[in-house]
Amino acid sequence: MKVVWLASYPKSGNTWVRFLLHHYLWGEPRNSLDLNRRIPDLHRPAGRIDTSSEKLFVKTHFVLTDTLPYLGMTDRAIVITRHPKDILLSGMNYARLEQASRLDATSYARTFIDRGGDPTWIEMGFGSWTQHAESWTTTDRFPVLVTSYEAIKADTARELRTMLEFAGEAIDEAKVARAVELSDFWRMREIERKEKARGGESLFRGGRESLAREAMFLNKGATGQSLDHIDPDLDAEFDAAFSEDLARYWYGG
Repeated sequence: MKVVWLASYPKSGNTWVRFLLHHYLWGEPRNSLDLNRRIPDLHRPAGRIDTSSEKLFVKTHFVLTDTLPYLGMTDRAIVITRHPKDILLSGMNYARLEQASRLDATSYARTFIDRGGDPTWIEMGFGSWTQHAESWTTTDRFPVLVTSYEAIKADTARELRTMLEFAGEAIDEAKVARAVELSDFWRMREIERKEKARGGESLFRGGRESLAREAMFLNKGATGQSLDHIDPDLDAEFDAAFSEDLARYWYGG
């Protein structure tokens, strides 16, 4: 079996990419858990790998190190980056799925800035944003394709086509268009809403209680956001902390 990694820092669009690939390769999933059956998540129990498959797309947030599970089975990797300021805001929303009003936004933002990422993610082996980006985008262990949340949002069909070609899949333009249509942000968000309202197991964190608070796993899907609404000083603090690494990893403009 050969593994094609879908590697990203958390809240960078990995779930979106999995929906796009599922819709293209296998059609519309019956529910969100079908993503874990077809494209396992290394960090979820349902994501255990079936090693009998010839080729398997696998999601990971881990930093690339010698201890990465299934490293010896790696064929190639698709790396999805996102501007860390948008990740910060999306991570804050993610934390609120379970913490509700107990989360202090200013404290969360300053800790993210000081540590270079969410401390919980760092402890889980995902590293800082910079560590993660460097480990995956500079490796020469195997072929790597780098895309970004921003590029996928700007031209979803183009980026999906590029990912498929990189993975060795034949291109059917009608299927590309259909996959893009079915993976629209608001369509995915409606799947989340319905599954949370129904209750039971779901790919999306949070349940009926978070739905009642309008706290969604798929929150806004926004880019180019500011931290000014949290604290007027945070944008300057963030830019000072991340400026060099943003320029190094394609966000210098």
